[in-house]
Formats: sequence, structure tokens, C-alpha cells
Amino acid sequence: MDPLGQIQAKKIINRIFIFDLVFFIGTAAVSLILGSLFSGRRGLWGAVIAVIVLLVFALFTPLAFKVLSRRKINSRKFVLYVTGSWFFKLILVFVALIILSRFAFFSRSVFAWTVFAGAVGVLGIEGLTVFLTGLPKGEERKKETDE
Repeated sequence: MDPLGQIQAKKIINRIFIFDLVFFIGTAAVSLILGSLFSGRRGLWGAVIAVIVLLVFALFTPLAFKVLSRRKINSRKFVLYVTGSWFFKLILVFVALIILSRFAFFSRSVFAWTVFAGAVGVLGIEGLTVFLTGLPKGEERKKETDE
């Protein structure tokens, strides 16, 4: 990736990290409070486990951006790899759901709703951030590097 693309990628990484972190903290607080109110200790455990899953889910894209922005790849492949990381995150959530389905010490409904709301929120934030920030187009990069 060229220097201008790296600058743009760093801007996207920072925005996604901040937005994901704020959303994660809000989702964790609401989930922990509502989970414990409605389902007691089981709800609290469901919320704690869901928050851990969401933390991994939320940090995956900024880490993918950080790793990919260090390589010299074009913008199209960069976006393709990041989109692939979103798909990989969804697979990780399904694997976590399969593993956790064997245990009964937590509220599955609190866990499921927290993971669902968190995953949709994180993917929405990341998608909107990339869409609104955008990566520089080839023509823009060429003009700026020529000047």
C-alpha cells in the first residue's frame, strides 16, 4: 500500500477502534445491568461471557487493519481482506455459540441477545466507518503524488 493509502488506513483504524470501544463499553454496561436485573446470577454470567466474546469480535477488525496496513497491497485487496475478516469474525461467534451451548450455568437468552446486538452494532460501525471514510481512489492518489 502506498504512503497515502497507509495514512488513510491508519485514520480508519483509529476511528474504528474508538467507535468500537465506545460501543463495546455501552453494550457491556447495558448487558450487565439488564442481564442481572432480569435473570439474576445466570443473566450476569451470560452477559459476562457475551462481553468477552464481543471484545474479541470488536478488536478483530482494528487488528486486521493494523496488520494489513503494514503490507504493500492495493486498496481493493485491502478491502477484500478486511471484509474477509468480518466473515471470519462471524464464524468465530458461531463456534463460540456451539461450544457454549453445552453449559447451563448462564442465561442463554441474555448471552444471545448481547452477542446479537453487539455483533450487529460492531459490523454496522465498522461498515459505516469504512464507507464514510473511504480509501483513496487510484486517480486521487496519482494526482496527490504527482503534485
